[in-house]
Amino acid sequence: MGKIHVGYIVDPLGTEKKALLRVSRQWRVHLLYDHLREERSLNLSDRKHKMSAFSFRWILLLALWTAGSQTYITNRREYTISAGLAFMIQCNEESEMQNVTVSWSQLENIRGINISGNTLWFLPAELSHNGSYSCLSRQGNDTWETIFVVSVCQQTCPAANREDEATSTKDIDCLLPQIFKIDPQAQVTWRNNCLPLSVTNSKVFPINNSRDMVGLYTCFVSFTFGGQNYTAAQTTKINSQSKAYVVTKPEIIYPKQDKQKVTLGESYTLNCKALVGMNDNDETIMYWESDSGLDLDCDSRIVEEGDRKYMLCAVDIPEVTKEYLYTNFTCTVLHPAGTDSGKVILIPASQNERYYWIGLGLVALLILLCAVAFLFRVDLVLAYRVVCPSAAVSSDGKSYDAYVSYLHGDQHSSSSAMTFALDYLPSVLEDLYGYKLFISGRDELPGEAVHDVIADRISQSRRLIIVLTSQSCVSPQTNATNSLLPENLSTSELQLEETNNTSDQIWSAYEQRVGLYDALVKQGLKVILVQVEDGVEEALLPESLRYISRTKGVLKWKQNGSDRVNRRFWKYMRYRMPPAKQKKIQELTVL
Repeated sequence: MGKIHVGYIVDPLGTEKKALLRVSRQWRVHLLYDHLREERSLNLSDRKHKMSAFSFRWILLLALWTAGSQTYITNRREYTISAGLAFMIQCNEESEMQNVTVSWSQLENIRGINISGNTLWFLPAELSHNGSYSCLSRQGNDTWETIFVVSVCQQTCPAANREDEATSTKDIDCLLPQIFKIDPQAQVTWRNNCLPLSVTNSKVFPINNSRDMVGLYTCFVSFTFGGQNYTAAQTTKINSQSKAYVVTKPEIIYPKQDKQKVTLGESYTLNCKALVGMNDNDETIMYWESDSGLDLDCDSRIVEEGDRKYMLCAVDIPEVTKEYLYTNFTCTVLHPAGTDSGKVILIPASQNERYYWIGLGLVALLILLCAVAFLFRVDLVLAYRVVCPSAAVSSDGKSYDAYVSYLHGDQHSSSSAMTFALDYLPSVLEDLYGYKLFISGRDELPGEAVHDVIADRISQSRRLIIVLTSQSCVSPQTNATNSLLPENLSTSELQLEETNNTSDQIWSAYEQRVGLYDALVKQGLKVILVQVEDGVEEALLPESLRYISRTKGVLKWKQNGSDRVNRRFWKYMRYRMPPAKQKKIQELTVL
């Protein structure tokens, strides 16, 4: 035998509306709805009063008993009551039958709440009583669970729990029969929209089918219970005319005939949405089922979009396994006006698509890493030299890390180029970072042939540092270095225009010619251009220096610049220099 789970949905006014929440055998649901369709032949306004909770429940139980299944019925009721008023709730009507046992949840220690068999008393209701209360009723193999959601608010008159039409009734009854049963001498007073009325000690308030009597009517009953005096109240809402009852055949919005991709091992949610109309009277049933008999617990709710009502039903699958794949999952919506369904099949997501996204992510990561490496290449190279100094240094047999060439001032007078080449450059590269430099004008030995020394020292150097000043652009040096790429360098060629230039200028031109020839022709030497003063125009430089300036750039030293500005200069200078074999332990302040 199958097991059927049934539940009741209650509207905010406290009037019971019944709906099946989950059904394991669809034909049993149709058995119940055959009866509901017959009820549709009755007048809708009369049907609301004639079809009581008791009769509906027995119809449901009869259908389940006919099916021969064990049942578990869940009731849910909602109440809004006023603080300071006595209030009582009953577990259910079936508990009055024989062989029915009733048990409440643990409520013995809550102040102001008394349990009397089937009834739960709030004497009186307090704000602390907000919450949910449940009771279980058992008869044989059948179980009823009733959940009461109680909201206590600070208002004199309680919210309406009954509605009626002014033109269809002559009087209003004070619907507190249990109170009058306990105390037949209870005193009754009436209020209209919470304003006192002159009618007293009457269980009935006349309205005589008058539309002028529209509003909220509350009866207050003062009674005695257990030797204590309490007050209970009940409110009825009188409308000018009954609301139009719109019956719409339900329609599944989604799914229709869908295929949805899922990933094994991950969670997934089956969603279903159906149009149920403007007023479905809470008679709509919605559930999921599968061809493979999987247990699908649906969490359904009603949402309003404009003047339409939609029902949503979601099934959470904590982990998708193979049994969920390639099977029909059907979402069904039932209503006395009709039925509709939609299907969805879960298929595994393509591994190729997954690999595509993984590959795309790796490519994006690679591009990001390349961008970071490009932006921080200088810092990364310098950090690598610090972390792995032995691996960064290459053994090429050279004696010097750099040959420094600059245009000497007339008669060796002081100039910005000399100050930079003889003072700043060695104090940082040699003293701080351990580089070995050959600086013309400082390291030559007396008596050595100048041309031979220059050619030899440049050939033993890994870099050629050329210091540029404004004098580097004047015509004498430009003429002397206008053709720096001869096929063969000879000493005789260096005598051109010697009478118009100082010996220092010729030596500088020769240093540059030899170094540039090795750099551009032999490709054995890298050139670093350093500008130490303003006024250097690239257009006036020799063609070979312009080529290096365009391809490698020029490092600009700020003679009067701050430490922060020149710190960037020294970082890029170290980046273009080869790795140093030794590094000073003490860190000096970079000027």
